[in-house]
Amino acid sequence: MKSSTTYRNIKTILTHLLIGAGIFYFLVHPFTMVLYWFEYSDTTLSFSLFQEILIERFLESFTFDMQGMGGLLTLLGGFLGIVSGLFWITLKKKNELIGAQQRLLVRDIEELIESGENERVEFKSSIRYDYYRKSTNRDLEVIIAKTITGFMNAKGGKLIIGVDDEGNVLGLEKDYKTLKHKNRDGYEREVFRIISTQLGHEACFSNHISFYDINEKDVCVVDIEPSEKPIYVNDTENTTFYVRTGNATYPLTVKEAVNYLENRKQ
Repeated sequence: MKSSTTYRNIKTILTHLLIGAGIFYFLVHPFTMVLYWFEYSDTTLSFSLFQEILIERFLESFTFDMQGMGGLLTLLGGFLGIVSGLFWITLKKKNELIGAQQRLLVRDIEELIESGENERVEFKSSIRYDYYRKSTNRDLEVIIAKTITGFMNAKGGKLIIGVDDEGNVLGLEKDYKTLKHKNRDGYEREVFRIISTQLGHEACFSNHISFYDINEKDVCVVDIEPSEKPIYVNDTENTTFYVRTGNATYPLTVKEAVNYLENRKQ
């Protein structure tokens, strides 16, 4: 395996070396001679004259008298080709590492989904699309806000969007259709808008959003950090304190919230 990788790396470097040397010898060399000719002949540059001189210089660049200049440019091209090859190998290794890490993360998310909801994991089918009404329902945004608040007021956790209560992967396609920007970037902005509007702008810094492709369906994972101070949901005229208990999120009265916060400090 190691020898095979070494062989591929050597092949990549040699390929880039040959390409770089060829470009500099067959292209850069003739064009350099044309530019030198115009510079030292003090002639006004025109397209027709450039074509004429290029043909002359192109043929002349391969004569014995020009081998010194051609050789230097070929060496320069070969050197840059080697650098390009090394960069290409490094970039490929980095992409392979990222790919491997991504596959491990996807496997971890799949295992979380298979394990079901618990104190640190919650599933939500969508943030806007109502699967029962078969239409957009903005009230679902408040449910997302309540869930995130509950995690932040407890020990933190993961909100996995695009998965129903039974752990079936539904994806985000129907949610995408309800957004102005129907892609992952637009979805991420919408989740942060919900957090900022319902919980406050500072709460955005405690939430981290990532996307995973599971069974060719997008799933959004919100990693939620616990908050040192109480977080409330500002739902129209009401401000409510929610906390995650077991595998559900519950609202607390003012007295219950005070007692909970005092006990958490201990």
